[in-house]
Amino acid sequence: MINKGLYMHIPFCSHICSYCDFTKVFYNEQLVDSYLLELEKELKSYNINNITSIYVGGGTPSSFNLAELEKLMEIIKPYFKEGMSYTFEANVENLTLDKIKLLKKYHVNRVSLGVQTFNDQILLEINRHHDLKMTNDVISNLKEVGIDDINIDLIYGLPNQTLELIKSDLDYAISLPITHISTYSLMVNKNTLMFNKGIKEKSEEEVRMMYDYIVSYLKEHDFHRYEVSNFSKLGYESKHNLIYWHNEEYYGVGLGASGYINNIRYTNTKSLNKYLKGVRVDYKEELSKEDKEYYRIMLGLRLDEYIPLDSVNKEILEDLVERKLLIKKDNLYKVSRENLFIPDYILMKLL
Repeated sequence: MINKGLYMHIPFCSHICSYCDFTKVFYNEQLVDSYLLELEKELKSYNINNITSIYVGGGTPSSFNLAELEKLMEIIKPYFKEGMSYTFEANVENLTLDKIKLLKKYHVNRVSLGVQTFNDQILLEINRHHDLKMTNDVISNLKEVGIDDINIDLIYGLPNQTLELIKSDLDYAISLPITHISTYSLMVNKNTLMFNKGIKEKSEEEVRMMYDYIVSYLKEHDFHRYEVSNFSKLGYESKHNLIYWHNEEYYGVGLGASGYINNIRYTNTKSLNKYLKGVRVDYKEELSKEDKEYYRIMLGLRLDEYIPLDSVNKEILEDLVERKLLIKKDNLYKVSRENLFIPDYILMKLL
């Protein structure tokens, strides 16, 4: 079966986190109405059919009020079919019980929560507007309403975050009724509050030590690492994100969204003014045979799966297998588990 996804970007946020580098704008009621009108026009322009998953990301989609959220859900409604994965990203502080009930009414069956850490002090330091109690309440509400497929995002390498605090976060995470954990190393990018404050990323050695600890801990507690940064209970892998990693096609709609359809990769404008005037695609490229192979290998190496590497020089493959960077099985290859952290190095050698 060929999978095809639909990603929708909601750029609005009620506040800006100190590390955030995503395409986002401050929530504004008037802008939301105009944005939803353009979003609907863009969706209709693609004549979308036969999709197998929907993902609403941001920004903060949960920053919408109830009326705006219902309007968004109505726009998406024609594209939903029974049995598909339908994910909605949310921040803990503004995912109310009423919003959760509305999501359930419109068949959202997976929620991804921006938790980042369970440590209230660190949450304050990174300008998050929720605390541990609020996280517990939201997860409890999701379960009560019947949305059982729950992902939480966790960040490691945060300022003042020790290995002991990471262990504490993981201890708490596995005590929750969740199905999926995404973990990301802190990146301090230009034009973020952290960068402006002069905060530096932890050393590569510290980050690697934290990552290895997380992988080992979650494996012991039945969270299978199926991609560099993603861990799930058996059968709860993100169906939508697997479309990206398997190099399958997806529509990307909304400000700054990327898509891959009919052999063309494209990225939308990050200028809200342009987008609201109907100027959407900022960049597009038609892929050559070599490009397609590059993306297939680059994305496939992130997974804990065997892939064919027939286009790669055999001597290079043999060298990587000998150095235990790749594992070979029936003429298929994958990155060895202990080296999934460094797929970029291996990719450089292959390509």
